[in-house]
Amino acid sequence: MFWQSVFNGLSVLLHWQTYVVAFIYFIISFIPIAPIIIARNNAEMIIYKGRFLMMIFQPFFQALAVFISVCILFPIMLGGVQAAWSLPWMVIFMEPWRTLLIIVIMCFLSALGEFIPFLGKANSFIMFIMGGTVLVFLILSIHNVHPDLGITSIDFIPSLLTIIGIVIVSGFFSWLGVLVSSTVVTLIFMDWEDISEWIIIPIGSVFGFIPIFIYAAWIGLQVNGLK
Repeated sequence: MFWQSVFNGLSVLLHWQTYVVAFIYFIISFIPIAPIIIARNNAEMIIYKGRFLMMIFQPFFQALAVFISVCILFPIMLGGVQAAWSLPWMVIFMEPWRTLLIIVIMCFLSALGEFIPFLGKANSFIMFIMGGTVLVFLILSIHNVHPDLGITSIDFIPSLLTIIGIVIVSGFFSWLGVLVSSTVVTLIFMDWEDISEWIIIPIGSVFGFIPIFIYAAWIGLQVNGLK
């Protein structure tokens, strides 16, 4: 089941919607960093304030970006072919306080996860925690609408070995994906370093979602087993 989850999770990278969502994730996550970029040639005080704002708001915007991204790719991650482009906005506008609560929980769990030995040092584990929170929220929301599906019988928390496996495998493929893509982009835009940097960063965001893809595939196999 684990390796099937890995295969199914990596297959999400074959969908063009994944790369559009990665760009959306990059833009939303970039918002707190914007003051630093804009003030690069201005006074040091402005840059300091920009860094202060980034430290405060960066976790929130990252969690919001993960929330929106996972909602959009939710059907694809469970084996579908169409993205739910309207889903995150429907959830945000129809249940704003619940959405805010989920984002706060994501921030809290990601901060707490950093204190876990070994796993807390891996970016793939933090993404696993944040994305996993959204996935559980979405699946439980489906259960509220269709309790006859028996979704509550699903195991949402993998075994420790499975979690470690997801972190290690996704970390490797994330590193490999960033290495290959950055090499290709650098070769193509060899004479335009600034352009290559702005292309590499959002592409790298795609591979950061691999642990979420694998975890979603792990849940998807259980959902298919209910049919």
